Amino acid sequence: MSRIISTLIVLALFGALFLLPGADPAQLGALQIGDLLSEESEAGPTHAELILSSASASQGPEESQLTFSLGNVVVRGPEGVPLDKTVNDAARRSLLAGLRQTLADVMDEWAGMDEEARASKRGLLLGGIASLARASDSSATSLILKGKGEHTATEGGASFELVATGGDWGAQGGERILHYDAGSGAQRSRLDWTPPSRSSLVPPLIAIALAVLLRKPVLALGIGVLMGTFLVGMHEGSGALMSTVMAPVNFVAPYFWGELISEDRQLIIGFVVAMLAMIGVLSRSGGIQGLMDHIARYATSVRQTQIVTWVLGLLVFFDDYTNTIICGATMRPLTDRFRISREKLSYLVDSTAAPVAGLMIVSTWIAFEVSTFSNQLPAAGLLSSDGYSVFIETLPYRFYCIFTIFFVGLIVFSGRDFGPMLKAEVRARTTGQLIRPGGQPMVSEEGTALETAPGVTPAAWRALLPLGAFLAVTSYVILDTGGAFSGTIENLWSITGLKDMLGNASSSLALFQGSVVGLILACLVSLTAGLRGEILKAAWTTLRSMGVAVVILYLAWMVAAVCGDLGTASYLTALLGDSMAPGALPMILFLLAGLVSFATGTSWGTMGILLPLVVGLSFTIGESSEVGGYLLMVMSIGAVLEGSIFGDHCSPISDTTVLSSVACAADHVDHVRTQAPYALITMSMSLAVGYLPCAFLGMSPYIALVLGMVFLTGIVFSFGKKADEVFVK
Repeated sequence: MSRIISTLIVLALFGALFLLPGADPAQLGALQIGDLLSEESEAGPTHAELILSSASASQGPEESQLTFSLGNVVVRGPEGVPLDKTVNDAARRSLLAGLRQTLADVMDEWAGMDEEARASKRGLLLGGIASLARASDSSATSLILKGKGEHTATEGGASFELVATGGDWGAQGGERILHYDAGSGAQRSRLDWTPPSRSSLVPPLIAIALAVLLRKPVLALGIGVLMGTFLVGMHEGSGALMSTVMAPVNFVAPYFWGELISEDRQLIIGFVVAMLAMIGVLSRSGGIQGLMDHIARYATSVRQTQIVTWVLGLLVFFDDYTNTIICGATMRPLTDRFRISREKLSYLVDSTAAPVAGLMIVSTWIAFEVSTFSNQLPAAGLLSSDGYSVFIETLPYRFYCIFTIFFVGLIVFSGRDFGPMLKAEVRARTTGQLIRPGGQPMVSEEGTALETAPGVTPAAWRALLPLGAFLAVTSYVILDTGGAFSGTIENLWSITGLKDMLGNASSSLALFQGSVVGLILACLVSLTAGLRGEILKAAWTTLRSMGVAVVILYLAWMVAAVCGDLGTASYLTALLGDSMAPGALPMILFLLAGLVSFATGTSWGTMGILLPLVVGLSFTIGESSEVGGYLLMVMSIGAVLEGSIFGDHCSPISDTTVLSSVACAADHVDHVRTQAPYALITMSMSLAVGYLPCAFLGMSPYIALVLGMVFLTGIVFSFGKKADEVFVK
């Protein structure tokens, strides 16, 4: 029955795809113009490099100020008529976002400089503040970065025009040209550009649909990427035959190769490998068993074990990847002992990872979340440095994360489940089958069934020492790469100082180095337990079965890359952008963010795309409403953050969802299938008692939170059943 329902839903989605109207190409051009900065001009350099070379500079006695002047930014139609101000404002924001990304990339080019010069430039570009200066007539927009340090730049400015010179502004569009002038106009180049269309939704829809229907995520994702490479070829002007021939080639390069050589991807994979290898070694040395013996004092039943898992998820708050791996791998032996299904464990882990990290004011998430909207705050009459305080004000409106954390606690304390999760729990209690018959766990049974080596006495310290070292090293590297010890961060323990430090830090590098140190220490500790050849064998036993998991993770990243090239997120944003009314704005933004995140598999990518567009839009719309511009802006920012996490929770192509399945050794599709109903319930509650009454009626968010918790409690006790009681009956 569930397979039939899934099939009908998939068919309905594809049917709806052909009914979608075409998005306004002017809006699409405004959203994507920043991405075009990375394209090479006819003169050779990229457009972003031409802008940087034409930057004007001013220098004070104690600090340098580098100003990138965008000059006039105009989007014109085929007849040369400028389009409305909203489109031009979106174009300026997109250009500024592209410049900021370029400036971040420039940091990599400075790696060979001496420490003093690098620190000077780092203080200028990353340790300073970025602010957006907007003129009322929209004729001058600048990106200003301030900080201590030396620099040189030539005088000049830059102006842009996105002009349609062929075809029409219909959904399929014609030739689009980006004109670029630097300073006196010595540089001028053109780019052919075709706006994204409804076909940009096909790759993620195929990947998600086949994953649900076939329950073979590798095949589903692979077909999705292959279809995406074909569509990219068509989008770039190749014919159907050439696009078909080149699709397998492009599958390997640039998509697979691009993700494979990405330093950030390598660090994440290295972190996962080292952490899982460490867990394998600790299992064989008796560390995990000793830790479980201590935890078992508080977890003597199914209910208590789930409560401990939930609490542990709340305690590991500073990073979602760390939360997922530690909580899943640590609690799995204990939940297996009490016949708790792997689907339930992966739900507990996944639903206390991103929601907790996304809410905490000190986490690897906070810096990214604040950075996505802080530079747009001048559009609301605020300073860019007010980003952290605005984030704090969004916390009462983070309905989905708060309701999700509460709902997980409600489920574990009540012991009740319903829907697919109840079936999974009854199966596990009744038959002892922790995974559905025919299910494919992301880590094999051999890798999860490692026991303490014969003759070794379990000891909790053998696990606590490597895990503690991992946390300590990770924290130190975050502080170090964030500038906490270099003197570039003033007043580190202030809110602004913490924001700057976390914003500069390399969390991927920190997680990788911390996990490697933890693995090395786990091996050394195992030697004291008398293990020798068992150490490498234990690590390999855990790792050799996770090849499929790594493939799925890379394929998920490849789908996201294909979606980026096709402009999937921009298409969805432009398509729904005109549907925003003042009272409904937070709800629509939540749904839009959820849809983009679900389709692309990335919550951070969704935040980065939507939040720069939200500040000015929500503040302007809110000024004419009863709610007010500032409050509507705060709610809208919160709605985008929440919708991004919700879509990520429901998407089988999300890397964090994949990692949850890996850490818990669960069947990936079963994890998504059982978690989605719970996520949909908390999402519906977020809209019904959260954003709608707060935006339309001005209701206090605290009243909304209380009402939502009351309704969620009623749902669980009305429809939920205890698996043990169902088993007895």
